[in-house]
Amino acid sequence: MEILPVSKLKVNNRNNIVFGSRINFVDSKMFDDFRRGAYVDFRKEGGFGAKSLSRAQKYKNEFEQMINPQKMNMSRTDVILSDEFYTEGVRTCTAGGVIDLKSGKCLGFHFYDSLDNMKKVDEMIANIFDKIPNPDGALILGGKNLKCSNYSLPIFEKITEAILSKIKRVTVLREHLYPFSETDMHYSLKNDTWTIYSMFRPVTEIKERYISSKSDLQNCFREVKIAASDSVNFIKP
Repeated sequence: MEILPVSKLKVNNRNNIVFGSRINFVDSKMFDDFRRGAYVDFRKEGGFGAKSLSRAQKYKNEFEQMINPQKMNMSRTDVILSDEFYTEGVRTCTAGGVIDLKSGKCLGFHFYDSLDNMKKVDEMIANIFDKIPNPDGALILGGKNLKCSNYSLPIFEKITEAILSKIKRVTVLREHLYPFSETDMHYSLKNDTWTIYSMFRPVTEIKERYISSKSDLQNCFREVKIAASDSVNFIKP
């Protein structure tokens, strides 16, 4: 495979060296090798996406939350503290992760764009920073402007605003522009690397494509903001 490199090290001055995360864009076959670590899933019991569960399961969750809130908080799957994690199918959702390299901690999140989550967005934000109070890096992506997804961008903007206000080194991939698009991502603390497979299909085309160049990246998201010390690489099979 061929790696199109971008410098990962930024030297501000003689006494201040800043390391950044590596962000690698890959195809679907290569991403198969990164479906490992903790799986961040908004759909499972205990997560903020639990509204999509059956009524009986929702009542069970609510009862469990009342009698044993600590257990329910531990069972949540849309916010996971792990040194390696991945998630899939980010469309209208908001996903990403925050990193604290000094303490050796990182956290992944994947939030469903529901009315329930819109009401709980402050709680979702607090849950992130309760687990990692002083992160030094982050990546956030997702959101779509669709008539059927009224809460997608408001949730994305609220979470992004909170992350930007607390963390200096943040990479933002704001709002998928193609209606037919979705993103899978993986993070490893061991080498401070994000691996991303982002699929898209223009309405005039039949075949799916994936982000494999700088122009693809710029055309697939409304805003691409790469943290100054982060690097972007497009991995060719």
